[in-house]
Amino acid sequence: MADKGVDLVPQDQEGIHKPTGLIDALSEIERFYVTEMNGEPITKDFLTIKGRFGFFSVGFKTGFVGGLVNLLLIPISIGVVDEYIPIFGNHDPGLFDKAFALLLSLSFYLGYALLLTTIRSKYIGQLTKYAIKNLFWGVTAGASLKMVIAFIFFHFMYLFGLEEEFLTRALYKLYPIVKYNTLNSIYVWLLGLRPVFLTSAYFVLLATVLYVSIPWLSVFLASRKTQKRIAMEEKWQ
Repeated sequence: MADKGVDLVPQDQEGIHKPTGLIDALSEIERFYVTEMNGEPITKDFLTIKGRFGFFSVGFKTGFVGGLVNLLLIPISIGVVDEYIPIFGNHDPGLFDKAFALLLSLSFYLGYALLLTTIRSKYIGQLTKYAIKNLFWGVTAGASLKMVIAFIFFHFMYLFGLEEEFLTRALYKLYPIVKYNTLNSIYVWLLGLRPVFLTSAYFVLLATVLYVSIPWLSVFLASRKTQKRIAMEEKWQ
C-alpha cells in the first residue's frame, strides 16, 4: 500500500487495528482516507467482520453513552421553560434563560454530532465510506436504544412514578422523620412535575433525531459537493 513496505493502514496480528474509542475511530478513518487518496483504491471487503464490528461498537457506545447526562438535564430544562423550576435563582425566567436551558440540555448531543461531522469530507474511497457507515450506523443504533429507554422511563414517571396515590404512599413512609408540612410541600412540587416528564419524553425523540441526522446529513452534503467537483474536473480535462 505504501513505498518501502510501510502500511498506511495500521494493522495488528489479526488485521486492521480495532478502534477503542471515538477519537481512535475517527483517526483510523482519516488514515483510510489518506491511504486511498495516495494509493490504489481499496475494496470495502478489506474491512473484515472484526473491523466492521469494531467501528459499529464504538459508534454504539458513542450513541448510547454519549449524552446520558442530557437525559437528566432535559426534565430540568423543560421545567425551566414551563416556569416550574427556577434558573439562576429566577422563578420567572426570560426568553434568554429558557433558550439557554434548552441549549444546555442539547449540549452533549450537539457536541458529539459536530465531532462526527469532522470526517464528512473523507467520505470518498470505498474503504473509508464503509468504515464511516459502520460507525454512523452504530451511533444510530445506540442513540435509538437510549431514546426508547428514556421515552419509556419518562412515561413511567408520568403515569406511575409521580401518580398521586403512589406519591402519597412513598412520602408517608418518611413521616414522622420529616415534618408533615415539609412532606406536603414535596408532594405538591413533585405532583407538578408530571407534565414536565411527559413533555421531556417527546423532547428526547426530537433531540435524538437531531443528534443522528446531523452526521448523516453532513456526509450526504459533502458527498454531493465532492461529486460535483469531480464532475467539473472531468469536464475541463
